[in-house]
Amino acid sequence: MIEYDVECLPVIDLGGVLHGLITFRDIVTKAILSQVNIQQLKVEDIMTRSPITCSPTSTILEVAKIMKNKHLRRVPVVDSTNRLLGLITGFDLALLGWEVK
Repeated sequence: MIEYDVECLPVIDLGGVLHGLITFRDIVTKAILSQVNIQQLKVEDIMTRSPITCSPTSTILEVAKIMKNKHLRRVPVVDSTNRLLGLITGFDLALLGWEVK
């Protein structure tokens, strides 16, 4: 995550199906603060399972409302089989002139 300057990594299977997300916050709160040996942890131990998602046909307004109401910084975009297509972030909305607070 540090090497590629990303704050979030989707956890997918070989078919591209989304199973969760792992963020810096997950690593800090679930690994470091719990004083568990971080070298023994697996992604599945600290990832956020079944994250809130949107579809490719969701409107930007719908996604912005989800982000605001659920206090999210990103929302994965998935198809009808839960296959990951992308991520919408607060930065993406900011580029469009939207502000999520």
